[in-house]
Amino acid sequence: MKRKKAWSLEEQGKFLLQLGKLLDKGYSLSQAIEFLEIQQPVSRKRDLQKCLSSLYSGLAFHKALEPLSFHSEALGYLFFAEQHGNLAQGLIEAGHMLNSKVRYLQRFQKALSYPLCLLCMMVLMLLFIQQTLVPQFTHLSSSFYSHRSSSSYVLLHVISILPSAFFTACLIAGIAIAGSMSMFTRLSPIARVNMWVKIPIIRVVARQYYTHLFALQLSHLLRGGLSIYESLQVFEKQRNVSFLRAEGSAMKEQLAQGDKLEHIVASRRYYEKELMLVIRHGQSNGELAKELFHYSEFVFEKMEETIEKWTDIVQPVLFSFIGLLVISMYLAILLPMFETINEL
Repeated sequence: MKRKKAWSLEEQGKFLLQLGKLLDKGYSLSQAIEFLEIQQPVSRKRDLQKCLSSLYSGLAFHKALEPLSFHSEALGYLFFAEQHGNLAQGLIEAGHMLNSKVRYLQRFQKALSYPLCLLCMMVLMLLFIQQTLVPQFTHLSSSFYSHRSSSSYVLLHVISILPSAFFTACLIAGIAIAGSMSMFTRLSPIARVNMWVKIPIIRVVARQYYTHLFALQLSHLLRGGLSIYESLQVFEKQRNVSFLRAEGSAMKEQLAQGDKLEHIVASRRYYEKELMLVIRHGQSNGELAKELFHYSEFVFEKMEETIEKWTDIVQPVLFSFIGLLVISMYLAILLPMFETINEL
């Protein structure tokens, strides 16, 4: 039996964005899905027909999309949108979020693909040097040098062991990543987040991401008429974003003990420091929902800038590393030749 192909992130983002725009123009949810179904290939039409059947049977929209393997974070956006009553906005935000993920993945792939291709070619060339040229140069050099401590010999030796070192490093990195991922899956959602913010390179983006996620969803629920405590209860009730579920449960208990929201947020290392000030200012002027929403947008823009900056750095660093390998390889070949010629 042929396995059904899952919706790609790009397809999911496009569908949710189009659906949200149709709802914003006055379509009902079922009418909008039926309209978009016309433009889909046969396999996607079947998926949307099943989705419509689930909706007609009384299932919530985010639940109807779960069998289609939609992104869990996007489903979380839809859950909160159904709670605060503005599904169109939730769909548009979920679509933009998925499109952003696709755009970042494509940029990273584009930045890494060419340098990695060059790196693989370099490794093949080093293997050729190791298997053919190095033994010949070593044998020839030993005929002229009484001491093997010359810089050219050392460089030639280093180049000869680079392929083995490269494959060993890849193997160790693969084992380390697999072990880390296995360990991460055993941790609680909050413990995982605390681990992310301990990693220097990831820390900045992790804080921006979780600050944006918390501020955005809390602002929507507050704008829908819920209190802070009720909003945290909604966080705890949803099952798609494990971080918000755990955070809602923990914060709700602290609020019940008399702690203030801004103090609770300030005690978390995975939020930006400005979030506490935004909450305090918003509560003082009665515009907490509005200010949280605008702040979440500002943080998202900062996160995009940070990711783009890192993407721009990755490629030059890889090219510099490959350039050093090329120079070392040429030196390893030419220096022994020149020294051997001088001995003649």
